[in-house]
Amino acid sequence: AVGPAHGHAPIRMGRALSGATAGMRSKAEERNHRGVQPLRALDLSAVPQEAIIAGGAVAVSLLGLLGYQMSQSPESADGVTPQPAATPAAPAEPPLPRENAVMVLGATGRVGRRVVRALLQSGRTVVAAVRSEEKALKVYEEVGVQPGKQKDGKGILFINAGVDVTRQETLDRADLWSGVTQVVSLLGSVFGPQPDGSMGFIDGMSPERVEAGGSAALAAVLPKHLKKAQMVVKDVLPMVTEEDLAKWERMDDVIMGGISSSSFELLEDGGVKGATWKGDLIMDGGGFCGCRTVRIDTNLSGTDGLALRVRGNGSTFKLNIKTQEQLDSPESTYQATFDTVAGQWTNIMLPWHNFVPVKRAQSDPKGLPLDPSNIAKFGLVLSRFEFNGMPNPKFTPGTWKLDIDGGVRAYTEPRPQLVMISSAGVERNAIIGDDEEARKADIPIVQLNPGGTLNYKYQAECTLRASGYPYTVVRSTGMIDSTEGGPFLLEADQGDSISGYMGRDEVADVLVSALCMPEAANKTFEVRRYEADDAKRILAGGSMSRAQYLRMYLRLADDAHRWRVGLRPMPRPVPPPSPPSEDRTKAIVEQVAAVREKAASK
Repeated sequence: AVGPAHGHAPIRMGRALSGATAGMRSKAEERNHRGVQPLRALDLSAVPQEAIIAGGAVAVSLLGLLGYQMSQSPESADGVTPQPAATPAAPAEPPLPRENAVMVLGATGRVGRRVVRALLQSGRTVVAAVRSEEKALKVYEEVGVQPGKQKDGKGILFINAGVDVTRQETLDRADLWSGVTQVVSLLGSVFGPQPDGSMGFIDGMSPERVEAGGSAALAAVLPKHLKKAQMVVKDVLPMVTEEDLAKWERMDDVIMGGISSSSFELLEDGGVKGATWKGDLIMDGGGFCGCRTVRIDTNLSGTDGLALRVRGNGSTFKLNIKTQEQLDSPESTYQATFDTVAGQWTNIMLPWHNFVPVKRAQSDPKGLPLDPSNIAKFGLVLSRFEFNGMPNPKFTPGTWKLDIDGGVRAYTEPRPQLVMISSAGVERNAIIGDDEEARKADIPIVQLNPGGTLNYKYQAECTLRASGYPYTVVRSTGMIDSTEGGPFLLEADQGDSISGYMGRDEVADVLVSALCMPEAANKTFEVRRYEADDAKRILAGGSMSRAQYLRMYLRLADDAHRWRVGLRPMPRPVPPPSPPSEDRTKAIVEQVAAVREKAASK
């Protein structure tokens, strides 16, 4: 947890520490740096006789030193003693790059240290924003990470000390935000024994100050220090000149005995410059029109998919991609479908995961996901079939046309810039409000709600959702350290209706996965272990894959569209209720202990 700092430790600039101090001079180099020259052969003619006679012991020492120097420094033929060449200073190591970094708040907590480790293992640069550098170093040593470059060569860790989220000025520092593009917020109160033996929030680190107040402080400094991510679109295959259209080749069903035909022509319509692909699709024979480009060979890694602006006749079309590995396999390609609205311009977004590996017109279950780094050719198809010989429900034979504005583009969507850990129960707690009977019937954390923590966590959620930055709010169910029986498949839901458990390592993995997946952006969800009998079969002995995380996020609705999938809008924040009695608290705690013991025994 990040909370009020002890005393008034100075705020230090973040740095990557290493075992050896870069730029340290040798003693000789230090003398030269300070203007101290090496000893030369002594010239006694410059020393008055009185000084030698009166000096006694000094003179003896001086002569002894002279004799030593003469024995060590042979003269040249002209009597001049040669001087040793200065040893060149070793070049200083360049500073470690601090780019595309993830700032972690609460970076030394039980989940925070796991997030830092997981990010480093994935190769990310991490800025640990902590109160105490000394504590951070100790914690990170325990989990096998170190400041600077990691031993395995993956990831770079910077430690910025003196950060106290209850004091906004400690967040409002340019050095802290240098190179930062994303933030993981793991803010949490710290509860423990007080000096008088009672239990309470240590150093005043209550949920109200740390979670609600800290999140408000974070949101206040974001516009000054964190550039908001935007979608980026770039041209891949322009279609605005005759030279552009010359790259497309006809691939209609005449190649298999059909008589359909199609062609390209330039389009200029109301300020739109692009191309029209049009033709006559005849059912006799193959029943399709197609075209493909000559070999393009383009690397679109780092992008999320293809974008088109089209105007069609209401039919469903296909966009094909052939990779370099498929050039020797005419029967293999990747296909994605897109719908058109008759007579209207439509913006089409085709993420890479929409492209299905196809072999001999059938989806290939053994085909690998599309690798956008080695695309060789593009193609367009209008067919009476969709996948696996199934009929295309939006298909009409005869003449048709597809207008394309500008050409084919690639897009990159913003990743979540704010990823926050919260808790299952916060939404239902806000809905219950001061309804005591409804609270007694709910899950233990809602009944206990120590220090109003659910209220302040929810208030923190609302603050980040209103920040205007792309975000993800992960509401963990009960967190445990046990991994026995794992790895576990995870499941997510929305509306705050599920309960369960998950390991802290699993929580860290979810947070890290959300940072790199645009499908997780602008969503709030609960997550738990999926412990049905088929979970092990689905995982097939491994941990959650990227494809499984993708599927999990795709099932979730954007918070702005919750009511479109049958969920209520987010409730407004409410003040904390009165705490339960001591006897009631004891009974609830015993109930929780029994449930956890049962879960651990499975």
